[in-house]
Amino acid sequence: MRQMENNADLLVCQEIVASLGEGIIFADHDNRIVLVNQAAEQIRGIKAANFLGRHLLEMHSPLARERIGGILAALRSGELASHTRPLRAKGKVYENVYYPVRDPAGSFVGTVMLSRDITEKEQLKVENSVLRERIQAEQSCGELVARSAAMQPVFQVIRATAPLDSTILIGGESGTGKELVARAIHQLSRRRGGPLIKVNCAALPENLLESELFGYEKGAFTGALRERKGKFEQAQNGTIFLDEIGEMPLAAQAKLLRVLQERTVERIGGTREISVDVRVVAATNRDLAREVALGNFRQDLFYRLNVIPVQLPPLRERLEDIVPLAERFVAGFAAQMGRPALVLTAEAQRLLSCYDYPGNVRELKNALERAVALCTGQQISENDLPAVFVEGHASPERLQPQHAGSRSAAPLAAHLSGYQDRLIEEALESAGNNRSAAARLLGISRKTLWKKLKQRETGVTAG
Repeated sequence: MRQMENNADLLVCQEIVASLGEGIIFADHDNRIVLVNQAAEQIRGIKAANFLGRHLLEMHSPLARERIGGILAALRSGELASHTRPLRAKGKVYENVYYPVRDPAGSFVGTVMLSRDITEKEQLKVENSVLRERIQAEQSCGELVARSAAMQPVFQVIRATAPLDSTILIGGESGTGKELVARAIHQLSRRRGGPLIKVNCAALPENLLESELFGYEKGAFTGALRERKGKFEQAQNGTIFLDEIGEMPLAAQAKLLRVLQERTVERIGGTREISVDVRVVAATNRDLAREVALGNFRQDLFYRLNVIPVQLPPLRERLEDIVPLAERFVAGFAAQMGRPALVLTAEAQRLLSCYDYPGNVRELKNALERAVALCTGQQISENDLPAVFVEGHASPERLQPQHAGSRSAAPLAAHLSGYQDRLIEEALESAGNNRSAAARLLGISRKTLWKKLKQRETGVTAG
């Protein structure tokens, strides 16, 4: 009776193995094949009857036998718990897995080889890889990182115009990343092997700007002990980035216009024209069309510069980018400072995402540099962020409308002025009262900061 039950169990097991979709081959302790199911026959294109009783290695090519023999020996000895290798057959991809089989006493009984069809899985891997690369390309351009829809037109213009030599004018508020756009254009251009020369038109006094741009000859003025190439000559075969072009004096604008028209420069004190082959990328945080109307900027120069305009949106209009940018800055600063990996808490992310960023990406970056430097744990919390990120969020009570006759009602301008003063005070404190450094933290020129401090001292509110 017991023998009959055992035979019945064996028949049931054989039927189950035969019906499985996975290919199964079993070899005994001498590596002789004793079972090949129908799925294994189909996968390998063989007939079970031709291989039963033969050595398992005979199913493999002569080149693979030595390697497979070593694997079988390692499975037998217990050195390997299993072994997996791919198999390509009839246009499909299979995963072959070898398992040792042992009896209850732990003695080696044989080897099971399972073959699973993973063609669809491999195709999905390839598709995912392509999709990941495409998404990565859509979310980054050079050093610029963005998920927001607002930044995609910027990326499209950069990629489309970078291979050209057309002049580009980048607009946008201070701190939006105009220099990164210029760098991306240069890196993607045919001039990437040449230099990228940056000129901050707002940082140079009027009497030095021309000599910086165009150079000078020996003896052109007191102190000119030798000739000096200007930035245009230094940018030969590369790109010149004229940052804060709206701050350039009218006299220098006229000379710049001639360079753009003639593609030649004349050094101060010189008489010869020097040909320059450079691409011009300019940037401004001003409305140059308005500056033209006010007589502060030459109309002809504006048209020369505004061949291909690129307008960068402020950070408050690209909220989806705040947390990815923050995480990138945190990782970068942690590495620079020799800190372990840091993460932003959920509350810190919320506060960062709700802030208005008058200083845009530059303000976010500065805030996170400070947070990484001051953080004592492995998480950056709201306590590590500058106070303005917490205080700058109005509570529901503060947002309640005031009655027209209420004495506590204050004009919007007064609120904005107080907020501006607080930002200036924090910047000056962080910069050790160095006004130039404070201006950089605020993303404005030193002249603008000086004006705001003067207005505060005299009690005049900027309109």
